[in-house]
Amino acid sequence: MADYALTTPALNERENLPRLLASLVDQDLPPALWLVVDDGSTDGSWEWLQEQAAEVPWLEVRRSPETSDEYLGHHIARIKAWGLDAALSTARERDLDLLAVGVLDADLSLPPDHYRRLLEAFEGSPRLGVASSLIAVDGEPPERFQRSDLPRGGTQTFRVACLEEIGGLPPYSGFDGAANVKARLAGWETRLLTDVVAGHARETGTRFGIGPGYARKGRYAWFLDLHPAIVAARTVAYTVASPHTGGVHFLRGWLGSAVRRKARCPDDEVRAYYRRERPREYLRSLRGKGPGFVR
Repeated sequence: MADYALTTPALNERENLPRLLASLVDQDLPPALWLVVDDGSTDGSWEWLQEQAAEVPWLEVRRSPETSDEYLGHHIARIKAWGLDAALSTARERDLDLLAVGVLDADLSLPPDHYRRLLEAFEGSPRLGVASSLIAVDGEPPERFQRSDLPRGGTQTFRVACLEEIGGLPPYSGFDGAANVKARLAGWETRLLTDVVAGHARETGTRFGIGPGYARKGRYAWFLDLHPAIVAARTVAYTVASPHTGGVHFLRGWLGSAVRRKARCPDDEVRAYYRRERPREYLRSLRGKGPGFVR
């Protein structure tokens, strides 16, 4: 089977990294390269990673090329984009013939067949450009609002040819969704493998708390120019779903950006897609004629 490489940004993830490494070691098909980018950890992550890199031949650790007071948002997007580029460059220097390269968040754990299944999907579908597993918080049902055609950022994996065609991972907020859009506009298929589940230590986007996490989603919605009707629908959905405060925080993030006239996504194609095509997709799904949400 073909090789693949991964990159993981890490900031003070000493508690989670051993679990992630153990699940990679246990993969039916371990990565040819795992490049971990330490973003200035102060909890011993850097030292632990260096120790592990001396023992694991496919693990490499590097320092982040930039520092920022804002870990998430544009900064983490640039770190992930840089990590993917660095992984590809390193693989080529080592004469590794990669089929795929992916982002892997530090707070995940994976079933042993995780990457074998993803690579089988790529090998079986020549136009599959982006794929990922389903995300579920440890011990709970899969997270809500996951669509079968929208790979998740935590395990988002790209066919190398697709990533190169779209110009790499977009280096701005909402990068995972924007990458899916750019791949689809270029004629690639995007797929969420609903029967492959990655375990998450916490709900996606809530590392710094539920309120800040949902407010950040609202800011992303503004940045990507998501249609106001979809913003309203998400506000209701996040309010109905537990913990029921998500909708308020989401709307607060979106309105705060709107009032301050925050910058929008610089990619006109991505913005046009979120403004015009995304509402049509939701309507088709409601009529049973488009991709649905994972139940």
